[in-house]
Amino acid sequence: MLIFVILAYSIQNGYGNEPTIVHTSYGDILGYKTDLARVFYGIPFAQPPVEKLRWNPPVPITEWSPKVINATIRAPACPQPPCNPASPSCPPYFSEDCLYLNIFTPLSTQQSHASPLPVMIFIPGGEFQYLDASLPSYNSEHSVNTTNVIIVFIQYRLGVLGFFATGTGPNDLKGNYGILDQRLAIAWIKANIDVFGGDPNQITLFGESAGAQSAALHYLTSDMQSFFQQVIIQSAPMAIPFRTYAEYLTPGILLAEQLHCNYNDIVCFRAASVNNITIAQKIVNTKITSLEVLLFFEPWVPVIDNILVHGQLYETVRNVSFPLKPLITGTVNDEGLFFIYHQWDKPISPILYTEITLVFFRKKSFKVLERFPPVGTGDQRLLLSQIATQWVFACPTRIFTRHAASYSYVFGYPLNFNRKQNDAYCNEHVCHGDELPYLFESRWNNFTDAARRVSQSIASYWTNFAKTQNPNEPLHVPITWPKIMNISETYMYFQDPLQIRENYLKDDCDFWDQIGYRKDFF
Repeated sequence: MLIFVILAYSIQNGYGNEPTIVHTSYGDILGYKTDLARVFYGIPFAQPPVEKLRWNPPVPITEWSPKVINATIRAPACPQPPCNPASPSCPPYFSEDCLYLNIFTPLSTQQSHASPLPVMIFIPGGEFQYLDASLPSYNSEHSVNTTNVIIVFIQYRLGVLGFFATGTGPNDLKGNYGILDQRLAIAWIKANIDVFGGDPNQITLFGESAGAQSAALHYLTSDMQSFFQQVIIQSAPMAIPFRTYAEYLTPGILLAEQLHCNYNDIVCFRAASVNNITIAQKIVNTKITSLEVLLFFEPWVPVIDNILVHGQLYETVRNVSFPLKPLITGTVNDEGLFFIYHQWDKPISPILYTEITLVFFRKKSFKVLERFPPVGTGDQRLLLSQIATQWVFACPTRIFTRHAASYSYVFGYPLNFNRKQNDAYCNEHVCHGDELPYLFESRWNNFTDAARRVSQSIASYWTNFAKTQNPNEPLHVPITWPKIMNISETYMYFQDPLQIRENYLKDDCDFWDQIGYRKDFF
């Protein structure tokens, strides 16, 4: 009780918000209330994955009572390469002790007679090696208040610590630790969300970017089916391949070299400091580790272990042996823009564009150049971004969608507040992740009236889907979003006003389907 009083006092004086406490079977959790929602930051769902637990499956959290978990402050992000501290997407601090989740609930959930609410579990993106669950874009106080759902954000191990794999032997690193973290977090939420006012039998799994790839993996895994009722996959770069164990050999040797370890000396890997591991990871990131050049953009990916991961997403979906659950899939207008301009910060000449095309597409490059010749004599980055958007995101997602999705969308409304100078190239474009502030209504005070209409629309469609598996009800929506039809592939286009369109990038995606997405180039 004394601990609770001290923590409550610190909240009232440090945050200006009222304390709120939840009683779980593990012990009490102290969060805080705002005018809009109840907020709980940094709830542990696993024991810290340190020392002997590094590169091992996560171990469930044990009872912490009589201690009270102070869930009023942001948990540390999982270790990752250094980022720009001035960026809002750069976590302020990192720790291997990072397996935590954040929960946003409407104020109504603290009333004992309230009906349990639908739960939406979001898996954050970040190329499987960056970011965390507490980004400003994820602040969902406004969203849960207006839509009456509970939203949960989960953290998982990243990069080398989350995905490096050496093999399947008894002394090997099996990999996919980040995926196992996600599974444990999802199980913890299902088992405990009732005390936060949530319905454990009404769970939606969704994610963006690497989080969308993760959500798709769970969607295609038979023993995960009891943990959710529907899934939303946002901007998954499905053309980026998952590695085999053999394909982890080269980055593993390079990593061992940086850590002054022998490749097979797992004891040496475990003895390395977390700081040295992230420094080594950053160095290995700059090297070509595979003929699959797209792995340069996501070097530490899930490994195909034939247990959790059975192959590439757009291939695995064709061979699922159980009924697939309701699904929304989609992308944004200019998915590739950030990645191209981030990788090439100077203009790309027509000659360099041709060379890049030869490297990426090998024996298919002349067909690509015939369809997408250089534009004029100036900078070709916009053209290369267009190719990346189609080939990496939109068109392999179309393959997945044709086998699984109930509803499809394209988000086409740009962010309407000032960007930082270093990503000004996204002005008037819709870059990767730009839908997130609209979805979570996290920048509500910065939005124009038109932006608020778009924000309310996407939030309503998403949470309707969580409530009824139909994005059109029960909350009122501006227009009816039709299911995908085989003849005309309809999709929602998020603009102001909203539009229903058909056959997104049909001719271009037909071309990429014919060209192929990976092994056909060699």
